[in-house]
Amino acid sequence: MLDTFRMANQVPGGHRFQLHKVSEDGQPVGHPDGLLNVDAGVERLAGVDLVVIPSLWTEGEQGVAENPAMVAALAGLPERVRVATLCTGAYLLAASGRLDHRPATTHWMLAEGFAARFPLVDTRAEASLTVSDGLICSGGSLAGVDACLHAIGELAGPETAQKVSQLLVTDLRRGPQSLYTPPVGWRRHADQEVRKVQQLVERDHAQALTLPALAQGVHMSVRTLQRRFMAATGVTPIHYQQQIRIERAKALLAGGSLPVPDVAEQVGYQDRVAFGRLFKKLAGMTPAAYRQKHQAGR
Repeated sequence: MLDTFRMANQVPGGHRFQLHKVSEDGQPVGHPDGLLNVDAGVERLAGVDLVVIPSLWTEGEQGVAENPAMVAALAGLPERVRVATLCTGAYLLAASGRLDHRPATTHWMLAEGFAARFPLVDTRAEASLTVSDGLICSGGSLAGVDACLHAIGELAGPETAQKVSQLLVTDLRRGPQSLYTPPVGWRRHADQEVRKVQQLVERDHAQALTLPALAQGVHMSVRTLQRRFMAATGVTPIHYQQQIRIERAKALLAGGSLPVPDVAEQVGYQDRVAFGRLFKKLAGMTPAAYRQKHQAGR
């Protein structure tokens, strides 16, 4: 994170950013790699143009509990001050109330807990970056670079951001987190009958889904199956089948040269347009773009 802004200062055109490291009480912060020295406490946030909140790893709740003065300082920042959060750093900003009724993201694996903790926030787990009224939230670790580059672009101009991205050997935007997340319904649960249904759907993913047949296979009514499947996986059986089909399509697109209409047919879709629409919704890009991205350099 710091290197991204240091690089911006190396781009021809002058020194752009003065960096200050701030902690709750101005004291060094414990870290697995040793103490991180800081420059000041929360009082230093007065007068800044940008606050960048680093990842709290998996300790978002603990970070909020241990930093009440930081949360209060974030709540009191003038509207002109931009705030960028990296991964679970969004917990501190959300706790301040400034993300209420605004879009935000965090690491996809932690987004469900984040959304439950902050129901007023419009959590978008599929997004790697959200921007609203000067509030920038990013997903997993490398998406934090995207957030910093976006902030650089807003404060120092898009040309500077582009040059820094070239120095970092990265794109300005790498696409949504949905490119890297497993299907929603794959989350862990202990319902053995639902697991059996999932296995059946995975085995016959290209076949038309028949809820009565699935329910009969686990000796349930259709209504009970739908209720328990949703409770265990967070999605409906039909949505789960769509996820499985698109995952299979991704593998076919990345690993071979089968034409897109044939890929669609092989995973269960006769209508290529409908397949392309669903693929883009779940994967964040068209089938052709996905193939190009994942076959580059092969």
